[in-house]
Amino acid sequence: MSSSPEMIQVFQAEWCPFSALVRERLNELDLPFVALPVPVDRDQRDVMEQRTGTRAIPAVILEDGTVLAGDATEIVARLDARYPEPATAQDHRDALAAHPLGRILG
Repeated sequence: MSSSPEMIQVFQAEWCPFSALVRERLNELDLPFVALPVPVDRDQRDVMEQRTGTRAIPAVILEDGTVLAGDATEIVARLDARYPEPATAQDHRDALAAHPLGRILG
């Protein structure tokens, strides 16, 4: 597994709605993160597996080295349990709801 990063890292793909769900929540929580793109083919995700223990996206490595992987809604729940929601979270939700593409989180 990985040593602790200085910033939250998200192994993800822009085309993946589950990755988008996690990125959206990190933005709402005002948590800075680095989005790390992964190959489309799971067989080519060796580096990701070495760092997170999985080839499935999304996978998150927190600043303390904790890995969050699996179902995106579980990742979001673990983020919510760990980080308080700032007052600005609703601003993010409102901005996304006003966007023509709509929102991902319910």
